[in-house]
Amino acid sequence: MAFKQVETARLLADATPLSRNRYADFLRAVAILAVVVGHWLMAAVWVDGAGTHTKNVLGIVTEVQWLTWALQVMPIFFFVGGFSNWVSYSRTSHSYGTWLRGRLRRLVIPTIPLIAIWGVLGLLGPTIGIPTDLARAGSQTALIPLWFLAVYVLQVAATPISVAVWRRVGLRAVGYLAAGAVATDALRVATTAGVGFANYLFVWGGVYLLGHAWATGVFANPRRGTLLGLAAGFVLIAMTIFGPYHHSMVGAPGVDFGNTAPPSAALLALGLTQIGLAMAFQSPMRRFLGRSGPWTATILINGSIMTVYVWHMTAMALTIGILLLLGGPFVAIVPGTALWWATRPVWIALLGIATLPFMAVFQRFERPGRERPVLRSTAGSIAIALAICASYTSVAAKGLTTASPLWALVALIPLLPVWLWLKPIDDRKELIAS
Repeated sequence: MAFKQVETARLLADATPLSRNRYADFLRAVAILAVVVGHWLMAAVWVDGAGTHTKNVLGIVTEVQWLTWALQVMPIFFFVGGFSNWVSYSRTSHSYGTWLRGRLRRLVIPTIPLIAIWGVLGLLGPTIGIPTDLARAGSQTALIPLWFLAVYVLQVAATPISVAVWRRVGLRAVGYLAAGAVATDALRVATTAGVGFANYLFVWGGVYLLGHAWATGVFANPRRGTLLGLAAGFVLIAMTIFGPYHHSMVGAPGVDFGNTAPPSAALLALGLTQIGLAMAFQSPMRRFLGRSGPWTATILINGSIMTVYVWHMTAMALTIGILLLLGGPFVAIVPGTALWWATRPVWIALLGIATLPFMAVFQRFERPGRERPVLRSTAGSIAIALAICASYTSVAAKGLTTASPLWALVALIPLLPVWLWLKPIDDRKELIAS
């Protein structure tokens, strides 16, 4: 199977048109893999005389919170999404509903088995002897990756609006959104927390619009990327030293004014820094990806990247559970010690191996093969996108078990019309053209 996938990737690499921006695919793969590795590194589980401890390493070794400046790369994913969706939407001859279905299918379909399996466990867990607390903890861990997809699905659905805004306002729109993010944070400090949710629009919308900027040639001159990266980097440093912003760019224990949920202006500054640096190195990286080997590897990774992202937390939860049952050296190492750091490469490799069976079973959902009915109306397509967002938000926040197991069933309901809506597209054409 692996040899067949490599051969398919090689054929796709040979068939890729010269006009394709391969750097966008590379950045997408790097961003997702960085998130996966970051999640695996943050897990701190060990057993000592006081019992079993399960904590976030960011709360144990506070110095590593600075690593989140490199590992929090979701802004890059939204940036690449803004680029690829501009290219796709500006070239499509299909209706909005048909276009949206094509853009979401590789994002959404791989998540359906994950939610369905954990939903069944939530419904049947108490009857087959799985403690409710254990099922809740397991499902929350496994479904955490869906939180950002909830936001991204809405961002993709709003692409016609962002495209129109960019054509009318240009880079000024990013400035307006940045100002909105700062104003929202000021209100968030002065009032209750609810106002902060406006930053899901201001922050993620800002980096998404910069993807439109990339697609329309704004970063053709690498000096623009260098200036953006340096300027935003200095602003970010000032915000974390003199402002109310914590230096951890992901949620960390004991941090009241966090940068991710909801996102803050500091996270936008981090995104601008990363985007600027990425654009500064665009020319040499595109030359590098013009070679057959690196581009084939990029296609190979992207061909299963959603499966890895969707299942990597489940693989980790299962591995930790097995190690706790069997004992062994890994669960006896105290996080933050020299031995703990020395064994992290082995830990990452172990979890990578644990993810392989999930890839073998579920990778086919990235490219399903059966035709299904299609909903083409704009209103219906928007309703489906909202249903996906609601489902993802619910299960990522609460898992699939609560005091009432009916919560799992309720979370599954929005995905039923989704399964009927998403129509397969020919694998080879999609990988080359998307």
